[in-house]
Amino acid sequence: MEKKASRSYTVMIVPERSSQVRRYTVPRAWITRSIVGALGFIALVAFLLVHYVGMIAEAGENRTLKNENVNLKTRLRTVQEEIARIDGALQRIDQLSSKVRAITQLSDPERNLAIGPLESRSSKPGEVMYAPGERTDYDSEGIDSALALRLIDSKVESLESGALRQEGAMRELHEYFSGEPGLLASMPSIRPSASKLLTSTFGERTDPYTNHRVMHKGIDFAADHGSDVIAPADGTVIFASERGGYGKTLVVDHGYGIQSHFGHLSDFKATVGEQIKRGQVIASVGNTGRSTGAHLHYEVRFFGVPQDPEKFIFE
Repeated sequence: MEKKASRSYTVMIVPERSSQVRRYTVPRAWITRSIVGALGFIALVAFLLVHYVGMIAEAGENRTLKNENVNLKTRLRTVQEEIARIDGALQRIDQLSSKVRAITQLSDPERNLAIGPLESRSSKPGEVMYAPGERTDYDSEGIDSALALRLIDSKVESLESGALRQEGAMRELHEYFSGEPGLLASMPSIRPSASKLLTSTFGERTDPYTNHRVMHKGIDFAADHGSDVIAPADGTVIFASERGGYGKTLVVDHGYGIQSHFGHLSDFKATVGEQIKRGQVIASVGNTGRSTGAHLHYEVRFFGVPQDPEKFIFE
C-alpha cells in the first residue's frame, strides 16, 4: 500500500503470476470515514444488545410484580368481604340493641348509655377514612396496594371501636334481663302476621270514612282473609269478642304493663284465660268492624298508652 500526496492511498494488487498489476487510489477521507462508521456501528450494536438484555430482565421483574399485585388484590378483596360481613353484623346488633334499649328505657340520655348507628370517626390530617358500608374496587387502576392497606386499617379500627361499644351495651342488657328473666319473653318482638306489607303506620293519618286527621293507634298489615295471626310474645288472652269499630278483637296481656291488641279478625283460635306462647296461632285475619278490606290491625300498649309496634319488632 503506497501513500500518495498524503491525501490518498494507492492499493496495488499483484497476481502470483505475470499478470497486470492493478492499482486503486483510495482517498484518505474515505478510509477515515469507514473506520469511524465501523466503530459507530459496533457501538450501536453493543448498546442495543445491552438494552435488549435489560428489557428482558425488566419484563421478567414486571411480570413477577404483576402476579404479586394480583394475589395481593385478591387477598384484599377477601379481607374486604369479611369486613363487610362483620360490619353488617355489627349494624344489625346495633339496631337490635337500640330497640331493646328503647323498650327497657335504657336509652335515658342522663345515664349516657344511648347508642346510635355506627358512625365514622372524625378524620385526622392525612388519615384515609373508610365509611360504613363503603366498598372499594381493588381492581381499579387508581388504587395502589399501600392505599388499599390504609383503607383496610382504617375500617378495622372503626370496627374494633364499634365492637367495644356493642360489647358494653350487650353486657348492660344482659345484666338488666338477668334481673327480669320474664321480661324478654313478654316483649312482642315478632310480627303477628306473615305479611310484611304495611298499609298504614302508627301516628296521625286521614280517616278513610270521615276524611279527617285522626290518631292511628297501631299498624295495619295487608293480609289475606283467614290467614294466621301469630302471638308476638308469651302472655294470657284477656279479651276475645266484638269491640265497636275494631270488629272482632283479641287482646293479650304480656305482663309488665304490656298488652297487644288485634282487630278486624274473622275468627279466634285462642280463648279468654288461655296461656299462649310466642309464635302460637291465636286468630285469623278478617274484615269485621270499620274496615275497608281484609287486613290485620295491630296495637301494642304500655300501661294503656298506645306505642309504635314497629319499635318492638326485632326481625
